[in-house]
This record gives sequence, C-alpha cells and structure tokens, in this order.
Amino acid sequence: MRKARIAALLTLVGLGIAMSPAVTADAGQTSTWCTKKEQVAILGTSADTGYGTTGYKSATDTYAPTTYGWTTKIANDLHAQWNTTTKNYAHNGAMATDYLPGGRWPDTTGALADITQRQPDLVLVDLGGNELISQADPAVFKANLGKVIDNIRTARPGVDILLSIYAELKWTPNPWGGQTQKYFWSQYATSIYQTAVEKGTALVDLRQYIPPAGSANLPNPSPWLADNVHLNDAGNLAEYGMWWGWTSSLGSIC
Repeated sequence: MRKARIAALLTLVGLGIAMSPAVTADAGQTSTWCTKKEQVAILGTSADTGYGTTGYKSATDTYAPTTYGWTTKIANDLHAQWNTTTKNYAHNGAMATDYLPGGRWPDTTGALADITQRQPDLVLVDLGGNELISQADPAVFKANLGKVIDNIRTARPGVDILLSIYAELKWTPNPWGGQTQKYFWSQYATSIYQTAVEKGTALVDLRQYIPPAGSANLPNPSPWLADNVHLNDAGNLAEYGMWWGWTSSLGSIC
C-alpha cells in the first residue's frame, strides 16, 4: 500500500518537472539568478507556508518546514545544489495588499525592507488565491500585484522574478467573501499573466499540471485537501516539481 502511494506521488511530481517559463524576463537584462544564486525570497500565501501538508504546525500562520511542503523541498535542494539561502515571507491568508504598506502583518509588510537588506537573486511570487476567496476585484488585484513587483525591483534592482498561477482552486461561500461568486479563478489568472507580460517577469502555470479542485477525474491520491483550496502532500510534490524544474533548468544553463 505504501509503495503504491509513493509511486502515485512520484507520478504527480513528474507532471511538474517539465515545466518551462511561459514568459521570460527582458532578453537584454543580466540574470541575477545566473550571476549569484546566493539568495531566494518567497512571497506567498498558505500555498507556500506548508499548510495542508503532513506535520505543518505554526502558531503565527507563517512558514514551517514539513516533509512534503514544496517550499521546504526546494529550499533544501537549492541549498544542496548551490548553497543558496531561502527566505520565506509567505503568510496564511495573505493577499497582494499585505505585502504593501498598510498590510495586516509585520512579516509581510516588512518583506520589502528585508529584501532590500538581503538582496536576493531570485524572488518567487505566488499570490491571488485569497483574492478569489475574498472576491476582490481582479483589476484591483492586478494593480496591487503590479505594485508588489515594482517594489521588489526597487528593493533589489534588476532582480529575477518568477510569478506563478496557482492550480484552479474551488470557490465556496465563506466568511470573507460574501455568499455570491462574482469573479472566477480564470480572471485572477489572467491578471497574473498580464502582470508578467507587462512587468517582464517569468511565469509558470500550475493549472497545466494539476486538475481543478472538485473535478470529476482527479488522480488517486488526489492532490487537493477536502476544502478544495489547499494542495495536500501529493499536490505539494507536484508543485515542487514545477518550481524546481524552472529554477534548476535555468541554473544549469547559466
């Protein structure tokens, strides 16, 4: 039974390994990731803290290392490959506005100041899911995401930035977003894609590798928790494959 489950998990991982950037940074720009590979920063949500994976415990709703959490695995592999240090600023429930002045938590609002000090060579940005949950206007989300990208580049001029489109989670009525769905994940995904194009960042799209939450033909094991919002151990391994495929493939050809 355990061997079969591991094989299924590895199949999901394999779905993400071939991932390549849909959008790349300006060709004339020197790649900070190729140049140094010393520091990576992650700005994200519960999709990036380890939440939903076995063993996750955090009294502050922030990152905590777990065996299957994709951010833990990629941080370990980056360190093993290039001695890279990874700083994870992700916070459960975070939106783009939380990484701007006036955000809800000191660890998210302080991320840009810390990036200014640390000067990372690659910044991974994984936002948008909580805007769907709260039914924030996708156009407003796009504007806020653009500000986050601009602020990152002010903090670390010329830094390589990799945006992501999360797998298609399923919206349900909730305490934060009212009882009627007005906006859909495809609209937020479009906002992320347009931001990547306009700001000249790289982009990866997890929807190509993980079926939508709540769909009829999910693999076994399912990559989703029962809430249809968070990826479980299997889903995190697939997501890890996507991120590692991008960072390691680029790193190997620098």
